[in-house]
Amino acid sequence: MLEYTDEMKDKMAFFNERQQKITEMVDKSGSVRVADLSKQFSVSEETIRRDFEKLEAQGLINRIHGGAVRKEDQKSEIPIPKRKAKNMKEKEMIAMTAASYVKDGDIIAMDASTTTLIMTQYIKGKNLTVITNSIGVSLELAQESDIRVILIGGYLAESSMSLVGNFAERVIQDYHVDKFFFSCLGVDFKRGVSEIHEDQALVKKQLISISEKLFLLADHSKFGEKSLFRLCDVSQADYLITDNKVSINTIRELNNLGINGIVAEKSE
Repeated sequence: MLEYTDEMKDKMAFFNERQQKITEMVDKSGSVRVADLSKQFSVSEETIRRDFEKLEAQGLINRIHGGAVRKEDQKSEIPIPKRKAKNMKEKEMIAMTAASYVKDGDIIAMDASTTTLIMTQYIKGKNLTVITNSIGVSLELAQESDIRVILIGGYLAESSMSLVGNFAERVIQDYHVDKFFFSCLGVDFKRGVSEIHEDQALVKKQLISISEKLFLLADHSKFGEKSLFRLCDVSQADYLITDNKVSINTIRELNNLGINGIVAEKSE
């Protein structure tokens, strides 16, 4: 029979305590990063990954690249057709309102979100340059003679039909953008604007860094949500366009931060 020494028992107790704390942190914040936990618990990143394996096997978390999320929160890689169906009316209103801020001669950037894909229908006929990593956006605008489309290269992220990776991030630095239209997974006034997929987050952060004006497109379901990778402070957005289901207190808080909080209304 295997007998445990006091030292072995102490290590097992610490191991179980760490896993319990990790579970509590994921439940509270929605997501955690391997690098952050490694520093917090003074253990190697490989140790944290093994903890994740154990916790995922117990059905307590979902592992993702670079971290872990709540079991019910692994929603970043929902395929585009399914994402389009969610809050479709709200996204339509937000997309239409966002398009009204696009003027002839603008150089704009658009991310690979469903809202910007819908937005393409409302900017056709304008004289623009559009920089994007979205295959869907580029295909929608390909036949528009007055729109110059620059598709950022990289490797294919199938679920979002977008191009990501180091090459895409390097290429972006050579451009200047007047207005960047982008969505996210979470908008939290303390945590900031966040995204769950690291590759998408890195591309968006680069586009944020080269853009004069930031237009954040977020329906009511995004507020109060926190995801794994932080994109920017909420206050960095110049405009935040949302739908009419958002609370009046949220709009007031946006305006207090100096952000133009715009509620998209259904057009007549």
